Amino acid sequence: MKTFNHILRAGLMVCAVAAALTSCNKDPEYFELPSYPDEMHVKSSVESIILNKGIANDVAVTLTWDKATSPISADDKVTYKVCLYPSATKDLKSDYIETEETQLQLTHDQLNSMMARWALPGEAIKVTAQVLSVVSNETRYVKPEVSTVEFTMTGYEKYPQYLYMVMTDEGGNVFTETLEQRQLGTGIYEVTFNVAPCTFHFTSNPDEPYPVYGMLSSGDGQKMEYVTEGEYTEFTTDVLGEYTVIVDTNTEYNDCRLVQIVQLPMPGHMWIVGDGCSVGWNPNNSQGMFQMVGGLREPWVYAWTGEFFPPHDGTEGTFKIGLETDYGGKFFFAPANNTDPTQNTAVDGPRNQGGDDNKWLVPESAKGVHTIKLYLLADDLHLEFE
Repeated sequence: MKTFNHILRAGLMVCAVAAALTSCNKDPEYFELPSYPDEMHVKSSVESIILNKGIANDVAVTLTWDKATSPISADDKVTYKVCLYPSATKDLKSDYIETEETQLQLTHDQLNSMMARWALPGEAIKVTAQVLSVVSNETRYVKPEVSTVEFTMTGYEKYPQYLYMVMTDEGGNVFTETLEQRQLGTGIYEVTFNVAPCTFHFTSNPDEPYPVYGMLSSGDGQKMEYVTEGEYTEFTTDVLGEYTVIVDTNTEYNDCRLVQIVQLPMPGHMWIVGDGCSVGWNPNNSQGMFQMVGGLREPWVYAWTGEFFPPHDGTEGTFKIGLETDYGGKFFFAPANNTDPTQNTAVDGPRNQGGDDNKWLVPESAKGVHTIKLYLLADDLHLEFE
């Protein structure tokens, strides 16, 4: 009997331990925000669309949905956030667009900018438009309501690697120059060459008649119009000499400009030197290098920031700007010796030191850290001392 009792007690202990272990292994229960059914029922104006660069600013798709309400209070404000993503890859969401309206219109350009991340030009993919309702309640967070709709999109090539300038001179001869992007994917192209009077347009394929960038006839003579068929207006120029052609195909500019930029012996290579600045008389020093700050639209603006010193302890307090690797190369000089850069913005050069070695003189009022900018336009070569 004692043996049976021992066995019974042992069995009960095993059961208790097993129950305890089972209790420990039970998944913990977490609080979950309540989800709410879709009452927005978002709809798309199209089931399928091929985006068109020729009407980039026109509305391509209109999303509409029913008004959402707050489950907490009828007085709560409800706004919306909209994004798109490829249906097969939800992680590749576009940026959310916020709105207080119950519709959103998206242009060909907006949609194509999203498509460029998801598919190759000309490739059709299914995309999902997602609308979130955002409830503003002072005391409680409300989980956004979600509504989605699916449609198919095909994008176009927004920024080809090259553009081609097709020119016809006064004798009817046709010439072509290739424009490249300094930075791929920016849509800003340029080329420098000897320009002669001509008419011209731009194209992404010089072997085909379309598409072309012609001149927008209602613009300022620089604005472009993207044409895929029919008539277009040629640009015209009567300039002669070495010019840089800059074409910006981005929607906010969409223009072409012919500018004459001072050509440096070593492109983009400029350095400040002199005891009127923190670099001292060390030629071609990395600490004195100018950087292009005008961006791709204004590649003629360069700047250097550093400390400037007026004459002191036997120093001259002057500086000049080197353009090659040593003192034997070309420089930018002041228009006259000891020119005050805060008062006179003129620049002489580029030339060798065989002429007058005119330097800028830092005035007492300019002691300290400043930025000096150089504007390398042939018809407006000057500096700014800030």
